[in-house]
Amino acid sequence: MSLTLWCPLAMEARAARRGIRGEAKVVCTGMGPDRSRRVEPENGAVAVVGMGGAVVDGIEPGDVVVATEVSADDVVSIGLPQAEAVAKGLSDAGFTVHTGPVASVSKLAVGPRRQELAYKGAVAVDMESAWLLENHRGPAAVVRVVTDTPTRELRTAAAPARIYRALRTIRRLTPVLTREVG
Repeated sequence: MSLTLWCPLAMEARAARRGIRGEAKVVCTGMGPDRSRRVEPENGAVAVVGMGGAVVDGIEPGDVVVATEVSADDVVSIGLPQAEAVAKGLSDAGFTVHTGPVASVSKLAVGPRRQELAYKGAVAVDMESAWLLENHRGPAAVVRVVTDTPTRELRTAAAPARIYRALRTIRRLTPVLTREVG
């Protein structure tokens, strides 16, 4: 089965393309709910791959979050049964991996909004996954590399270095995804 990687940002898509092995394609979907809802559903397996933010303590910049489910205020929770297998494959490949629910939001979640999402059960946040997957019916995974945390938000001088590190991690993890999802 062929895998399609949905990467919201062009820089995430470039990083994923550099790491591709085998029969997989990369689609730059665009950022946010509006662009995500315009993406045509795929018939095969998909993995949403990109950067995200942690909303709970214990997850550090550079760590990988594999979503067990995704949701948004206007999207019912979507379960991702392949999460444990994907997380194990990434962990076995040497990545620091966390699993749990990922909340999709329409704008960056900072300060109290992160706390609210954590209270609702999320471990991480992104701006696309729930909307990308709401009409997808095949195998799917959501893999986010953490760039910011509740105590280390993106509005610091360290943000560019964390983004660069996340892009390197995306490049390194895509071969694992082609084995585990595709």
